[in-house]
Amino acid sequence: MIDVSCHSRMFKSRMTNGMITVEQADKIILENCKEFPIVEKPLQQTLGAVLREDIKADRDIPSFNKALMDGIAISFSSYAKGQRCFFIQGTQAAGQKAINFKDKGNCVEIMTGAIIPQGCDCVIPIEDVEIKDREAFIKENILVRSLQNIRLEGADNKKGNVLLKKGKMLSSVDIGICSYVGKSLVKVSYTPQVAIISTGNELVDIDVRKLEPFQIRQSNAYALQAAFEATRLFQSKLFHIKDNKKVLTEKIAAILKKFDVVVLSGGVSMGKFDYVPEVLKDLGVKVLFHKVAQKPGKPFWFGRTRDQKLVFALPGNPISTLVCAYRYVIPALQKALGIKEKKEEWAILNSDFKSSTNWTLFLPVKMLPNKAGQVLVEPAIFSGSGDLAALGETDGFIELPRGEKQFKERFVAKFFRWTS
Repeated sequence: MIDVSCHSRMFKSRMTNGMITVEQADKIILENCKEFPIVEKPLQQTLGAVLREDIKADRDIPSFNKALMDGIAISFSSYAKGQRCFFIQGTQAAGQKAINFKDKGNCVEIMTGAIIPQGCDCVIPIEDVEIKDREAFIKENILVRSLQNIRLEGADNKKGNVLLKKGKMLSSVDIGICSYVGKSLVKVSYTPQVAIISTGNELVDIDVRKLEPFQIRQSNAYALQAAFEATRLFQSKLFHIKDNKKVLTEKIAAILKKFDVVVLSGGVSMGKFDYVPEVLKDLGVKVLFHKVAQKPGKPFWFGRTRDQKLVFALPGNPISTLVCAYRYVIPALQKALGIKEKKEEWAILNSDFKSSTNWTLFLPVKMLPNKAGQVLVEPAIFSGSGDLAALGETDGFIELPRGEKQFKERFVAKFFRWTS
């Protein structure tokens, strides 16, 4: 937990020039991310959830000496003495108790995955033997070694070994590992409820067919919901509120009570009807910063309620909204969910690029095919942060550092994909 009053003082000192840096914004957001609670769920409901306990082997893996091939199991000492013909004493199937191996001069027909009978220490594949009248003959020129085609007890993992570390998102493979060690109930992060609020009198819903020239269909809210739900980590609900201070105050107050995280789009700049910062202040939401030296997304606002809920108010232009969501909101919520490893991706500029700003630049890019396996990207052509349609030809954006304007071909930058 951090001292909010300390951040308030830091905030005031940084705001002398009206903005903070991207790095400062990152630090403030991540320091304010309180981890979501731990819940226990049935294994079949945990795909994509964040694991909040270590998963350990409940016994040695494998828990017995296991046959890796169909064939015959023998005592290698008999083979070493020159024996090549073995009487088949019986059959050892997978899932069956070990049969009593009576004589080292005998053999046992054995199936893949079966336990190796005590006294046997070698499995010869079925294609290397000929079987006739309950006798198995090893073919000529077959190389036989002690312990061949056998997985010894505990060779993969010992009882108590950690197989999955807490802090990772559970994949289908992880689900298989949990089931393998008998974890029918798994401790994972609580699924946060995220409210997505679009603001603006000019916005209408997507099913409206006849629009006035000055009206715009809601796109930011649907894009944000898709971005959040693609992670499989959050559940979200959409709201739209007109630019009316009284209505905004009443509806946001109700939403703050019901949801764990609130993400707003629009109404955070300097316009006459940009009420969001004032409304949030009136509702007791502590502003931790407002305005970041970045392009697009300068008016980005971030705060926290008295009961530690996070509130992100994103600029209303579509590219600004999406960039802020992928750059700040999703990583912050991933941290709050207990994800330990932040998977950063980097891309290489395929051509020289000149930035138009001294601030940090979030540049939409298109990926280029590359046989060497490198992530090569080409800057997109777009007319500004409101040009949502231009993103249809892009795969994500790169982060170009502040204080630089000339970026040479082969420059390596942090890369954020639109897809999770």
